[in-house]
Amino acid sequence: MNEEEKYLFDLRGYLVLPDALGQDEVADINAALDNHGLWEGENKLGYQLLKRYNPFIANAGPLHTTPRPVRNLISHPAVLPCLEELLGPDLRYDEGQVLYARKGAGALILHNGNTPWEYPPLTYQVRDGRIYGGHMIAAFCLTDALADQGGFAVVPGSHKSSFPPPEDFQTWAKTGDWVSRVPVEAGTVVLFADTTTHGSWPWVADFERRVVFCRYTAGMVQHSSPAPVPSDLPGEEWTPVEQRLLRPPYAWHFQHDEVGYAEKSRTSVRTEEGWVMDDHSGQIFAVNEDTGSERD
Repeated sequence: MNEEEKYLFDLRGYLVLPDALGQDEVADINAALDNHGLWEGENKLGYQLLKRYNPFIANAGPLHTTPRPVRNLISHPAVLPCLEELLGPDLRYDEGQVLYARKGAGALILHNGNTPWEYPPLTYQVRDGRIYGGHMIAAFCLTDALADQGGFAVVPGSHKSSFPPPEDFQTWAKTGDWVSRVPVEAGTVVLFADTTTHGSWPWVADFERRVVFCRYTAGMVQHSSPAPVPSDLPGEEWTPVEQRLLRPPYAWHFQHDEVGYAEKSRTSVRTEEGWVMDDHSGQIFAVNEDTGSERD
């Protein structure tokens, strides 16, 4: 993230990345999501999990068991550098789904926010110029959602709010300039903190809205259960980065070698050459056993 992007994310709690997906990429993913049959009460694509909130909207997944090219979004290079900035190099993929909506879907309640502080690991903090997030969401927009069509709704700055949104605000009984529209074109990614109050405006366009949501956490955090792992799709080949992202949460791990178990820090997805693993040897001082003082 450059300085402008970091400033805007910290200010608003979300960042819009236009043209993160190429148009050929969007077309290929949409082709894989066609003919789902959900509006006819069917599940022709064989989703393992399916939530139907009403006859006009559905969440389908889990994403990591959905065929490619849809599953490729989990490790998409357009968002991983930003996520690493927000969650640290040990980030992990937590869960994801495909959102389908058609005209009549209605508004999604405005939910979440920095307050109440129900789940401390999902907090948003900034210390010494670095963002420490717990849970971030990348929304890959596969269709347009212009200002007069509906789509993503957000309360800017609410990721740092000290008060929860009033109930009338959450349920859309009252609206005002505190809630914003975020118009997007197909190929845009909206990256936002889960602690930012968000929802959806009513979908009024005549075409089907499609968004793929990928949710990520810091390495030691688990938001959804069970944790997604490569073995959920036996026999499938996974890239090294995908394998790294699909690891259960942990703070430290121990690696066995010829001299016993050694504590290693968590791995990083930053380098193309491989994973960087550092131990604590630089923080260990040799101590004189008789006096307790440091040795020369």
